[in-house]
Amino acid sequence: MSVHSARVAALLAWVNSTKVCPDPLNDLSQLQDCSVFIRIIHKIHGSKEGESVLEQPLPERISFIHGFLQKHCRHKLAVENLVSAQKLLDGEQLALAKVAMLLLYHTSMSSKNPGDWNEFDYKTQVELASIVKFVLDNEECLNENLEPFLQGKAEPSLPSVSSSSFEEHSPLFSLPHKREVRFLELQRIASFPSTSLPSTPSSPMGDIMQTPQFQLRRLKEQLAFERENREELEVEVAESQKLVMEKDAQITMMQQQMDRMAKLNEKQAEDQLEPKEMEELREKNE
Repeated sequence: MSVHSARVAALLAWVNSTKVCPDPLNDLSQLQDCSVFIRIIHKIHGSKEGESVLEQPLPERISFIHGFLQKHCRHKLAVENLVSAQKLLDGEQLALAKVAMLLLYHTSMSSKNPGDWNEFDYKTQVELASIVKFVLDNEECLNENLEPFLQGKAEPSLPSVSSSSFEEHSPLFSLPHKREVRFLELQRIASFPSTSLPSTPSSPMGDIMQTPQFQLRRLKEQLAFERENREELEVEVAESQKLVMEKDAQITMMQQQMDRMAKLNEKQAEDQLEPKEMEELREKNE
């Protein structure tokens, strides 16, 4: 099953923008060994857990990618059902596009790596924005709608943000009711402090990322991440407390042993002195 050419071009442009490959990619088939995905994960997540996986066979690489998406993208549906491991093994373009799409979405949600979306041309930004918007709108039914979307058989629902330039350039984001457009523009502009209003219309990706829907989803992602960190810290603290208690018990036992040894040493010293004293008394009596 083929992937819509404009979606492929946008996804490859984003992959190339991560600069994890020495040479730009121009076809989804170049992602087949999944090493690029793992390098992207390493870059956007800031961990080294994927470095050793690069030396592993392809099934282990796919398992690592599944684990990352399941943990960090937090979709309602299991990633195993969304992205088939067998289809990734077979190098199916639709499966490769799904992984790239989910990593793009995760990167856009990440506060660590917000990315410079202005490095993309307007047409590419429109496609990237449509991808992010689609995932936002379809998280509950992503498995049903993702493939038709990637194949160009379904378009994303109308976004809750627009600007006049966005409407003029992209049929995906055209809105028929001008009154609603004005309201949404005011809603978006109102989110800026009065001292820092943008002097030029924001980019398509910027428009999406300024919507309350996106901001709320990002906050939920960050909240879930911080809760997970807290749980991990609580486990570490509990383990540390257990270790401290074990060390305290060990110190107490050693102190008790020292006290017993000290008493035994004193008793032995007394036992050694007693015969000498008796002998001295005997000599005096004689």
